[in-house]
Amino acid sequence: MKYLSIFLLCLLTSTFSIGQDEICPGADVIVSAQGMSYSPDAIIVNVGWTVGWVNYGGTHDVNGVSSSITGESFNNPESFSLGTMSVDSVPVCLGTHTFTIPGFYSYDCTTYGHAGSGMVANITVHLPGCMDVLACNYDSNATEDNESCVLIGDDCDDGDENTQDDVIQENCECLGSPVSIVDELEDLSVLIFPNPVKSILTITLNSKSKLQVFDSVGKLVEETGEVTSWVLNVSAWGKGLYTVKTQAGEIHKFIVE
Repeated sequence: MKYLSIFLLCLLTSTFSIGQDEICPGADVIVSAQGMSYSPDAIIVNVGWTVGWVNYGGTHDVNGVSSSITGESFNNPESFSLGTMSVDSVPVCLGTHTFTIPGFYSYDCTTYGHAGSGMVANITVHLPGCMDVLACNYDSNATEDNESCVLIGDDCDDGDENTQDDVIQENCECLGSPVSIVDELEDLSVLIFPNPVKSILTITLNSKSKLQVFDSVGKLVEETGEVTSWVLNVSAWGKGLYTVKTQAGEIHKFIVE
């Protein structure tokens, strides 16, 4: 009996949970209609959110057109309504509505004088956006600041790997300063070994650079594109002093014996 009770409890809990999740598919927020009230009776959502109403018992509807008490229009940014539905015990989705216009919305229940007994509610719909008039992305329609403002002087990324210190310019464009070759190679470290050398010479660098090798009279002997390592066979070269020149203009020397 103990295990049966536990099983039934788990089954009921699971069923209730599934019902809560699936009773109004697509709803971002659920409002319950039961007795003489909507719960919660005041909610805040963003433009594009969908609100679902669930009838947990009784005869209810959703009227976002005009007050059932005064007959006057709610003057909502847009009207909405869901038809009347009666429920005894099993919760049923009255329907859903997706709010696309920001503003303040009022609604009530038109059945059996429920509105006069307090079954009224409201929804505030926000449009998140940048509300700083000085920002590049100022949104005059926004009703709630979402801290997305982009201001002149803000750091940014212009997507160009050949620039640095990218910032938002006065025309709201993201631009950076060109990175010069000297900037890239100013900390270049070059290692040449063995030195002196008879056959195989290895040149290594801590970052890529073009290299040129000149003999003692300034004649270009070898050159390469951007590399971090360069191996040369100098066994057929004449003996003497040679110069390695980096892309940044640095000079390094080695001797061929």
